[in-house]
Amino acid sequence: MREGTAAVAELSERGRYDLKLLLAASALVALGLVMIASAAQMVKLRDMTGPHFHFFFRQLVVAAFGVCCMLVLMRVPYRLYERYALAILVAAFVLLAAVLFIGTEIRGSTRTIRIVKFDFQPVETAKIALIVFLASKIAAWGDRIREWRRGVLPLLGAGLAMALLVALQPNISNAALLVLITFLMLFVGGARIKHLALSGLVLLAAAAPLLFRVSKVVSRLRDYLSGEVTSFQLQQSLIALGAGSVLGCGPGRGHQKFRFLPDAHTDFIYSIVGEELGLAGTVAVLLLFVYILRRAVRTARRSPDSFGYLLAMGLGMLLFFSAAVNMAMATGVIPVAGLPLPFISYGGSSLVASLAAIGMLVSVSYEGKGRAFPVEVFGPRRRSRVSFARRR
Repeated sequence: MREGTAAVAELSERGRYDLKLLLAASALVALGLVMIASAAQMVKLRDMTGPHFHFFFRQLVVAAFGVCCMLVLMRVPYRLYERYALAILVAAFVLLAAVLFIGTEIRGSTRTIRIVKFDFQPVETAKIALIVFLASKIAAWGDRIREWRRGVLPLLGAGLAMALLVALQPNISNAALLVLITFLMLFVGGARIKHLALSGLVLLAAAAPLLFRVSKVVSRLRDYLSGEVTSFQLQQSLIALGAGSVLGCGPGRGHQKFRFLPDAHTDFIYSIVGEELGLAGTVAVLLLFVYILRRAVRTARRSPDSFGYLLAMGLGMLLFFSAAVNMAMATGVIPVAGLPLPFISYGGSSLVASLAAIGMLVSVSYEGKGRAFPVEVFGPRRRSRVSFARRR
């Protein structure tokens, strides 16, 4: 009994959390609030004219809620996710299916569920649920992941099934991100490269005819492959980035937010960062996401077991590649895709999910520093390991 009390006291000691990771995420959230206060001032609202801070205050409320979720998840032992991984995945599938029946249609797509006065996007939590499920199965199966039928195929099927539900909304960009995360998790988990390459080619051949039936996808690909900037959004985005030069025109002094750049406070907020904070601001944002990925990889390497390793890698890759896709879209490197910039873009679901991912990463990092949660409180520890045998 005395040992259990001492273990709980040890758990409550401060200074063992990954403060550098928390500071990087906090800096991005703070920057996002500043940019939303600037970019969303002139968004037209019913019965409201002139500058306003409606979206800023809503994002501030959501940020406070997201921080609370992050603080709670920091204290939750990450092995609980492994225990309930299947239930978490099933709940994510139920929410994605519910969107198709009770979701709110916005701009021809049904992606959100209205809860009181806030719109909830289940796909944001579904990404984390998929990572938890894949990490738990890969860690439990070990060398089985190197087999095609018993390893790669079942997990790839789970990821594709979730991506299909998201594509039916339709939300092609997030569906593609789910597929990418699935392949990355399988690669990190030790799947053979030839299995992943063959699966990717077959999937691409099967999906291409279906994607070319979606007019929005066809038009964006045509614009991208033509080599000319014909998209109005992309034109205005590049104008904003060019106008910012090296140091930008200053916070709140940009002009593209005055209804020149559509979705300036959501998908294209990176362009507003470039206009008002210049190249220095955009590079700083990029470096912060690179740093978060670096901390996630460090956390994964120090994790006590395989599940912690895979969970940390998956969450780090999710945050980094979500940001990378948004930045590449805003700069014209890839076709326009409707993905928010984590921590910065306006949107409650994305912000809360990103902060939740940080909380889970900090939980893994806490145990990786040798300050494991007490066995007397949370039960015995599993130390399964991932096989890193040579891929063939």
